[in-house]
Amino acid sequence: MMPTRPHSSSGLLRLLAIGVVSCCGALDPQAEADDDLYSQDHLMVRVKRGVSPANLDGGGLTFRRDGAPPEASLGQMMKALGANRIEPAASHTVAHKEFAARLSMDRWYRVSLAPGFDALRAADLLKATWDGFEICEVDPIGGLADIPNDPSFAIQYPLRNTGQSGGTVGADIRAVAAWSISTSNPTLTIAFLDSGVFPHIELDSRILPGRNIPLDSSDTTDVCGGHGTHVAGIATARGANGVGIAGVCWDALILPVVVVNPCTGLESYVADGLTWAVDHGADLVNMSLQYSLGSVYLETAVQYADLAGVPMIAATGNSNAAVSFPARWPQTIAVAASDRFDQRWSLSNFGPEVEVTAPGDSVYSLNTGNLYATRSGTSIATTHVTGVVALMRSVYPGIRSASIRTVLMQTARDISPQGFDNYTGAGVVNAAAAVALAQSLDPGPADFNGDGFVDGVDLAAFLSQWGACAACDCTGDFNDDCVVDGVDMALVLSSWSGA
Repeated sequence: MMPTRPHSSSGLLRLLAIGVVSCCGALDPQAEADDDLYSQDHLMVRVKRGVSPANLDGGGLTFRRDGAPPEASLGQMMKALGANRIEPAASHTVAHKEFAARLSMDRWYRVSLAPGFDALRAADLLKATWDGFEICEVDPIGGLADIPNDPSFAIQYPLRNTGQSGGTVGADIRAVAAWSISTSNPTLTIAFLDSGVFPHIELDSRILPGRNIPLDSSDTTDVCGGHGTHVAGIATARGANGVGIAGVCWDALILPVVVVNPCTGLESYVADGLTWAVDHGADLVNMSLQYSLGSVYLETAVQYADLAGVPMIAATGNSNAAVSFPARWPQTIAVAASDRFDQRWSLSNFGPEVEVTAPGDSVYSLNTGNLYATRSGTSIATTHVTGVVALMRSVYPGIRSASIRTVLMQTARDISPQGFDNYTGAGVVNAAAAVALAQSLDPGPADFNGDGFVDGVDLAAFLSQWGACAACDCTGDFNDDCVVDGVDMALVLSSWSGA
């Protein structure tokens, strides 16, 4: 049945709805929609090349192809849906324009809808009305991958499990052994796409100016009961300072990007937050988030970050169901949760996308107001892995996403069920083994172009500096004797890894 509300009663709308009713049903009132899954007040559309927004004569919004008049029938449909605004989908202009063009990011628009309709079916109607759209999709709603819990203990078993609170000795990430190799990475910036970060005493002055995507502001106050502060603390709380807890990596820089308001938000917020973080210096992204639908718009942002070489660590989700988005996409490193007994945490999502596991049950970390709290969830597991990756990059700054994934999986501690599985992936992340292996893979200063290999490109760069070194500042003068010569060549050849 068609809706009886005044804004949806035009004859044109009825005729167009008949044409698509077989594929998607009639356009129903919002009262019959699932408001928990996606926004009802707008759609996300990607248009074909050469298509742009336009105005109809006499008022109303539509789209047009280059050199053609505005699409009148589409405009009437949009008017019937109450579309009163078309705007570029992205909240900022991305920095890597070549990546954006390759991924068609410049052809996404946000189309508003009047109250009273199911956005999913409205998207189907628009797509069926005009072939100038490549994609018409809803903007899914999700939130933080965390289940808050009352404080129960103040000992960090995930970093070193001695059997406290009845846990299993050794059911941890081997952080103490990893710290014998490296404890910090002060030049690394970790973006936390979350609820904001409170300026806790354990985070010192390492919180960088960030962004609040829902409010379009620079206010990065933690708006969800300390969730963002908690996960940031697990990864980066100052260690060996005689106060509170120790994070996995003790002094990385923190870039807070708020993508929820207060604890849930749209996938488009995450997408815009991710591209903003990449464009503003993030070296690593923590996404302790879970979304059930996985829009193309968010997937495109994940691809953008991947092309820019920024590793993304993502929570699998807390529904005891299939892996959530964005963790389900292959560009991210998907993290499930375990408990103090080296068993899968009961609510951790599962599937073939799971790569590694980390402790996520009843974990003690920072809270707002310079306080501390205990939380559970794959959010918590994820940020342990983010901290490990930060340490890996402290010993091998140029290590890339694919190698990070490989190292994490190769060095993980296998737990039940035995072997790679859909519940725990390769096993619990082993910080000590991962950092040691990453360190062994670092080709060193002979890798002139930072691609992770010493090959002919690097050799050519080295040979171009051969001879006396003006001002003693040649990058090929490895032994600092102000000459690029055979002694330095020996280091290049000993690091050789490519043709």
